[in-house]
Amino acid sequence: MSVTGDPSRGSHQRFPLGVNLTWLVPGVVGGSEEYTMRLLDAVAEPVESTISITLYGRGELFEAYPEIAAKYRTEAMPSVGSKAGRIALEQTWLAGKARSDRAVHHAGGTVPFVRRQPAILTVHDPQPLDMPENFHPAKRRWLERVLPYSVNAAALVVCPSRFTADRLHTLLGTPEEKLRVVLHGHRSPSSAGQPLSTAGSVGPSSVGRGRYLLYPAIAYPHKRHIDAVRMLSNLGGEYDDVDLIFTGRPGPELHDVLSEAARLGIGARVKALGRIPATDLERLYRDANALVFPSAYEGFGNPALEAMSLGCPVIVSNAGALPEVVGDAGMVYPVGDVGALTAAVAKLLSDRTLSEDFRRRGRERARAFDACIAAGQLAEVYGEIAAR
Repeated sequence: MSVTGDPSRGSHQRFPLGVNLTWLVPGVVGGSEEYTMRLLDAVAEPVESTISITLYGRGELFEAYPEIAAKYRTEAMPSVGSKAGRIALEQTWLAGKARSDRAVHHAGGTVPFVRRQPAILTVHDPQPLDMPENFHPAKRRWLERVLPYSVNAAALVVCPSRFTADRLHTLLGTPEEKLRVVLHGHRSPSSAGQPLSTAGSVGPSSVGRGRYLLYPAIAYPHKRHIDAVRMLSNLGGEYDDVDLIFTGRPGPELHDVLSEAARLGIGARVKALGRIPATDLERLYRDANALVFPSAYEGFGNPALEAMSLGCPVIVSNAGALPEVVGDAGMVYPVGDVGALTAAVAKLLSDRTLSEDFRRRGRERARAFDACIAAGQLAEVYGEIAAR
């Protein structure tokens, strides 16, 4: 429950705005964590003279991101052992702590029922409405109720892509005038503000000496890691030196994915490295022959952006926001079509000119997602709520 950061940032001369991060457990929520913390890191400077921001979240979150925590006033919430407990704290502890804020940005997709001021809401994606089967029944019932309520209750709704904004408009009838697109802001994975990992460095023995494809994502069902494994199995004999590297926290599908690789006789060529240091992930991107991204649903798809920025060719499915992010700077195939994925990988591996062309295009495409651009978009949202 400690307060850290610069106390002068609470000055009454600036518009006081809270950011609700109580939902964010470091290393668990994947891309939405990177999106949120990267934006907060970048937006501090453009709003410093007009808006005073307080971050509300877990103590371990601020410990994981000390550079970001140092830029703001922070309030560490009491320890909580369950999601139900965290939700209860939003209605009690957060409501009390944020009482002097003029608005609160709820960055985790829901708005508490108990609140005192206008809400900005970030919806990372409407997957609970589009793919409810991916969620535990209790969580599904909760989100089917609270997500529409939250979108309706918010004064402004922030989305990381046009895809997400359009889905909210279609599914919930959210008025366009409430929707704001704030892109993922790109910064090098090794830049300041990235969380430290307890994992060891990735050495040559972990990756091997041949070619490899990279897929950095937690193994949830909709990520379709199994498609990547079957693609590797389908490649011809001339590609026997190609490995498949998974990074990210082990998810519920990882055991079955690795079992399928063993069944197909390619177990030694499929490596799950877990969550690794940011500098090692950057090296994997740079040295990979391609990023493969077979996911069936993405509100944005940050690994595709990271890969492009580091000159790694990308092959993505046509699901969700992935085509929107990649544009013409990568190869796009129909989601779930393992044959098409296999053909795309084989073409890229066999055509050096094509590979170099996509490396160049990817770097150019990534410039449109610079962190300063995204920070400016979020600063406009904060300025708009302050003006109201």
